Order: sequence, then structure tokens, then C-alpha cells
Amino acid sequence: MFELVLSFFITFSKATLHYFNVVSILGEGYTLGVKFNNNTDVKVLDVSTFPLFKGIISAEKIENYKYVALDKTGFVIDEENIERTYSSENSKINEVYNRENLKDIEIPDLPQPFKTMFPMGSNKFRPIPNNIIYNIYAKCDEDGYNYLTESPFLNEDRSRPNNNKVNCTINIISPENVYKRKGTIHLIGYGSRRFKKLTWGLKFDKKFLGRSAIKLRAMANDPTHIREKLATELYKSVGVPIQEGTYARLFINGDTYGLYHMIDSFSKKWLKGYVHGDTTAKVGISYKLYAHVPYYPDLKYIGDDYHDYARFYIPDEYEDEDVSLSDEPSLYKHVMEFIRLFDEWTKMPDQPIEELEKFFNIELTLRFMVIDTLILALDNFTLRLSNTALYYIPEREEYILLPYDFDKVLKGFSGDEVLDEETYLSDCHTWATQHEEIIDHYFIKTLLNHPEIKARYDVILSITSQEIFTKEKISEYVNAVADLIRQDMRWTHAKASSLTIPYNGIVNQYTIDQFEGNIGYEPVGYYEGVVNNDAPWGIIQWVEVRSDYCRRSTDTVDTSNNENISDNDVQVSVYEYNDIENKDDILENEEDDDDDDSGISMYPISPTLTIFILLVFSVLFNYYIY
Repeated sequence: MFELVLSFFITFSKATLHYFNVVSILGEGYTLGVKFNNNTDVKVLDVSTFPLFKGIISAEKIENYKYVALDKTGFVIDEENIERTYSSENSKINEVYNRENLKDIEIPDLPQPFKTMFPMGSNKFRPIPNNIIYNIYAKCDEDGYNYLTESPFLNEDRSRPNNNKVNCTINIISPENVYKRKGTIHLIGYGSRRFKKLTWGLKFDKKFLGRSAIKLRAMANDPTHIREKLATELYKSVGVPIQEGTYARLFINGDTYGLYHMIDSFSKKWLKGYVHGDTTAKVGISYKLYAHVPYYPDLKYIGDDYHDYARFYIPDEYEDEDVSLSDEPSLYKHVMEFIRLFDEWTKMPDQPIEELEKFFNIELTLRFMVIDTLILALDNFTLRLSNTALYYIPEREEYILLPYDFDKVLKGFSGDEVLDEETYLSDCHTWATQHEEIIDHYFIKTLLNHPEIKARYDVILSITSQEIFTKEKISEYVNAVADLIRQDMRWTHAKASSLTIPYNGIVNQYTIDQFEGNIGYEPVGYYEGVVNNDAPWGIIQWVEVRSDYCRRSTDTVDTSNNENISDNDVQVSVYEYNDIENKDDILENEEDDDDDDSGISMYPISPTLTIFILLVFSVLFNYYIY
């Protein structure tokens, strides 16, 4: 008996345990397995936290392997077209089916030539790591989900969006971590609801990376899926607090939606982290600007009746104890105060800057107006007075404007009635105010008609077009992002075209060739029934041409004085963080992550010891029975 056990131990000691962790991108109804060392035998993996599959193989040595997909009967229906080399490093991460592991991709920061005014993060609200792709699977109440995907709008003229929330369990898987949450999903946006690939908001019962909510933006009108992310980085580079993030693959119930831009929501937590730099800070109040065509939120004083402002300025984020919902006039107190103060300033002799900066951050507004100009933001503040929030900062006793949502940028003219087709491309100063009979840009014109403010705008425009918005800097950034998502683009365009939800929204059947070409210099044209949203300019092509015009228009501007026109005495440092996601110890301290299923933490004792004990027990059992 001793010899038998000893012989078994010697044989077993030559074997090594090999760990496999892989995320399925095939949706529900499939199992994953692994083949190794060029064998045809398949080791079926166990579902861990769907869509993550795990398994352990005991073998003397595994050199190469690939994952395969099996249907419900156990029949292999697909296998990866990549060959993997086993390593201890690979065994510790969550790989993704048919995707090479992204090990060395670093997304470069753009230059930041202006004085910092906001921290852009805090210890408990760190920027989301920007060089990994998350995987999000939501298992939602079937009836509630079907209601959303059947009717994103509740009436035929699409004036009433369906804002229902649906209960879900949500699994989020990164290369090194697994997060299991309960929460809700809901549709967000208005224009984005026109597309079949819908845009979603997610809320969690427990924090994810310090967040209680995120947005998943579909980018359904962009063949590259890079424009929004680039625009976000540009605003950030000039010091504008912005909701930033990375990419995620999205699966809801049995539907595979493809790749999304996963970013922060405009929330109290985001305001505390990015604007205040302290998650314990007291939030003021924010108002989102909404147009009611043909009327726009032009920030013009129209009297003291709050009803005249209520339809254009919607109270959004605030401390509950500071606002009484039953006292409607108090909700609009701050937006009316700002508009009144600005109106009073316009009537002062010579409109002194020192009076305006007492209650308004002029510098911040000029900076994001410059980015609006360079990227030709067709649905944001400078042109359309939209996708912007007015926010009151209590500790500074000042108002700021904050931009968000950039789904119509870096494409050039698309038949927009507010633009002058003949002059917009070369005009970096008055491009947004050519058709005042359509939109009255009272606020913007008042600012830029002031000699000192216009001079500062020109300095910001000149420096930005020379140091940030250049072909070289933008190409480096765009190519790094393209390397991050390239493996997913054929898949995500195919999934957008084959999505089987009931809603008959717009589908753009973009191709991988259009992704590659439109990053650079190749346009994507309109093709009825195939491509509804064209992209007349490649990204780098647009940057090269637009930046050249803006540099030339400011080539005589003296940029030696790069001092803020307002808020120059603010002493703030940009939050520095380590973007290695699995070392997020400060965040995890405030979260209950006992359900973390990452790595091999699922085993209560050593897996090697566990298997050895079981095998010894099996040998002994068989010996005594037989």
C-alpha cells in the first residue's frame, strides 16, 4: 500500500497545475473550453461569474493553447484564430475569447500648457484606468428590459423619452478583477435613442471603482469609436473637468451590444471628485441647459419670474438638505442669480473684468470654447448652447460652465443650418455666430466682444493649436487608442448590424476598413440603407486642416503672457494616480468586495494541495474496495 501511494505521489509531483480564465464575448447559450499542446481534446471550463469561465488542468507542461466555444449539447462550434503561449503571467489574468492580451498599450497624455484650476480626481474618486477594456454583463428583469428596447420613446413624435429603470444583476470583469453588483439600467440621451445600438446608464448598489453610476455611450454614429474619447481628452488637456473613462463590451440578457465608451455620469460624486477634489465636499447646485427649438438657453436676463427660466435650465445635482422640492422658486435661485449678475455686469461702464470674475470663471469658459472651435462641436455650448451645465461652487462662491457628451465632433460640416458652409472651416473666431436669426448667441458674443476677453481667447487658441491640437500629438494619441480597440472593431460593427432587439432604430453598417481609413484621411460617405451617418473627414485629416487654419489666424498673437484672465490665484494640483486597477486599495477599503472573484482567490486552500488530497483519497478508496 505504501509503495502504491509513493508511486502515485512521484507521478503526481511531475504534473503542474495550469490555470485558465477567459471571458466569453459570444453571449448567452455557449460554454467555453480549452485545447492545449496541439491536441484535439477539449477541457470544458466552468462558468465562474458569467461571462467569465475558469478551469484548472494538471499536466506536466502546457506550451500552447487556444479557447473553443461549445453549444448547449457540448459540440464545438467555434475556436479562436489566435494561438496562445502559456505563461504564469497569462494564468493570472482574465483573458478574452479570440482577443490577444493587451500588455503594453499606454495611452499618452496630451500636453497641458495652462494653469490648473481643478483637481480632476481624488483618492476616493480616481480617474478610470484608460488602457483596459472592461466586460459588462447585465442580467435584467425581462419584462422591464423588453419595454425599454421596444419603446425608447413613449409617443410617436418622440417628445417623451422612456426613462423607466430596470432591475438587474451586473457583472463587470476586467483583466484582473471581477465585480458583482445589483443595480438598475436605464436609457439616456435623446438623439442617441434614434439608434438601435442604444446608450445606457447603470446604477449600482455598491460602488464600482468608487462610483455609484456610470454611462455607456454607444458611439453609434462614429466608424472609429474614437472621436468622443479624443474630444474628452482635449477638454481635459486644457484643464476642463470632464467625464472621462475607457471602453467596455456590453451584454444585456441575451443581446450582445458591442463596444461602448464607459465614462462617469454627471453626478454629485463626480463633482466632488473632479471639481472639488474631495468626496466629503459640499456640492452646490447644477443646472443643465436645454433648448426648446426654436428657443435656446442664451443666459439672457428676462425678468424675475422663475417660470421663464424653468424650461431652459433644469436643476440637476444638489444636496437634498439645501433644496426643498416643494419650494419651486428656491430651485431656480442660483441660475437666476447668475443671469442677473451677468446682466448687471454688461451694463457697467467698460465692463470691468475684476467684477465679472467675482462670480464667474471666465478662463474655464474660454478654454472649452477653444476646444469646441477646434473639434467643431456641433451639439455643444459654443454653437448650440447645449450639453452644458451651469454649476455653483459654494466654497469659491462662483459659477462655472461644464461641457458634456460629445457625439457630434471632429466630422466637419454635415449640412448644419447654423454653419456657413463656405467659411466655417477657416473661421476660428466667429464660426458659431453666422446665423443669429436661428440661434442668438448673446452670452458668447458679449464675452468675445470684450477686448480683454477676446485677447485671452486668442492666446488660448494659439497655444492650443500649436502645442496640443497638432497632427503629431493627436496622431500619437489616436493610434494608441486604436491599438486598444482594433481587435474589437470588426466584431462591434457586426453586432450593431445584427442586434435583434425590437426597436427599429438607425443602424450604421460600418466596416473595419472604414475604421482604419477614417482614423487617418479617408472619409466615410453616406450610403442609403447602409451608412446613415457619414464622416466626411478623417480624424487626422481634420486635425491637420483645422489646426493649420487656427494657427494661421493667431500667428500674430503674443503668447508670452499665458496668465489666466480669472481664477489665477487658485492653487490646485491635478490629482496624480496609479492607473493599475488591481492596486486600488483606497477605493476597495470603502467597498464590500467579498464577492471579488479575481485571480485564484476563489480557492480556500492551495489548489495543488486540494487536488492532491482528493487524488490520494481516491487511490486509498479504490485500494480498500478492490
